[in-house]
Amino acid sequence: MSLKNNMVVLKVCLLLLFLVGVTAARMELSFFKSDQSSSYDDDEYSKPCCDLCMCTRSMPPQCSCEDIRLNSCHSDCKSCMCTRSQPGQCRCLDTNDFCYKPCKSRDD
Repeated sequence: MSLKNNMVVLKVCLLLLFLVGVTAARMELSFFKSDQSSSYDDDEYSKPCCDLCMCTRSMPPQCSCEDIRLNSCHSDCKSCMCTRSQPGQCRCLDTNDFCYKPCKSRDD
């Protein structure tokens, strides 16, 4: 009987540990979302813009945006690469012959 009771207690402890972990992860994710919204509102965050544009000296220039965004790239990005972390850190891999205008965060 004692072994059976110990197994029940162990299962309850593991369940509680799992719930604490999930809750902590959700709280961290909501922290990053609120942090993100302080620099961009949702509409501005999806608009194509770039604060760190790097171009070659060729004619026409080959430009790429080196900005890192949380969870997604801007709306015009055709090739977006994100990490598997939470929140995802994403970078647009497109190459253009121009730079997008700077993001709102740098204009303020």
